[in-house]
Amino acid sequence: MACTAIKRGDVGTTRLFRILVSESAFLIWRLRCERVIQEKDLASAREIHNRWLKTINNRLGLDGYGKKAIKKSLVLKTWQRVLKNERNLPKNWIWEAEVLVGIG
Repeated sequence: MACTAIKRGDVGTTRLFRILVSESAFLIWRLRCERVIQEKDLASAREIHNRWLKTINNRLGLDGYGKKAIKKSLVLKTWQRVLKNERNLPKNWIWEAEVLVGIG
């Protein structure tokens, strides 16, 4: 909850930072619960990477759907420079299901 108190540059950068911190912390907690409570093996780096990407991509998908959709300008400010093949995306990418966060 403390990540909501942190401000990083403009509103989009701050929002992206908050999303990344909170979703990453929640994934770490889930991984720990799986290992300790469910007694699963330690997750591999590849599995953690893939689950993190899926988590962030699912979060990106929440921004453009239904009644809970936020303003298009805020979505654009939040996710700019972190989308895979951003230059080749259609103008209405917010409502496309195939937009993915990329690393690299």
